[in-house]
Amino acid sequence: MANKHVRAEARRLVALLPELPQPWDITVLCEALGRMRGRPVKLHSADLPALPFGMWYDDGRSDHIIHRSSATGYYRDHIVLHEICHMLAGHGTALRDVAAEARAKGKACNDAEEELAETFSSMVLKAAGRMRPKGISPVERRAEDLLGAGRA
Repeated sequence: MANKHVRAEARRLVALLPELPQPWDITVLCEALGRMRGRPVKLHSADLPALPFGMWYDDGRSDHIIHRSSATGYYRDHIVLHEICHMLAGHGTALRDVAAEARAKGKACNDAEEELAETFSSMVLKAAGRMRPKGISPVERRAEDLLGAGRA
């Protein structure tokens, strides 16, 4: 469970989002966020062996969020929101070498950023009325464990 400082920072970042769409739709949220920020937030799915669950990068004109094509529904939304948190928190501003960044920042900082992004994602999904699916498969349970989905 996230500590009170992480939850407070996550709430601050959630407050930067436009109104959550009803019914919930991550694409609509990204479009509204792009309009609010004055630059598009583009979603891409890909199946690349080296791709982590998700990645955000800024090409100077747009923000791009890439998620694995195999991630759908709740999990895709969680991954996209995780990357939105990194974007809003300013955790990186360009396509980055994650390994080099981890070495430069140190593991503790990287862990804190990841905890914040996981807490933010869970808070937004809860506010949107999207709860973690019940009765998930062992593969989905493992993905959940790796992602930290549902921890807020």
